[in-house]
Amino acid sequence: MPSVGKLGTPEDPIFVFDEGAPALYVDLITELEVDENDIVRISFGAMSKNGDGQIKAMIAVRLRMPKNIAWQFRRGLRELEG
Repeated sequence: MPSVGKLGTPEDPIFVFDEGAPALYVDLITELEVDENDIVRISFGAMSKNGDGQIKAMIAVRLRMPKNIAWQFRRGLRELEG
């Protein structure tokens, strides 16, 4: 059963559903750019090594967000530094 949370304001609530998706582990950023519509695109890759020793990275997750959300994300990461 998903857990449910709520964001926003009482007049304009946003309901958040968590279906329990597994957390992804990433090793590197493979894409970081802003397009002409101020949409930020970030792709993360997870590295692994083949049996022959060749290191490869598979895209683990891609994020697309408006620039103002990206700035909120950056501020949140900065707050984690304490």
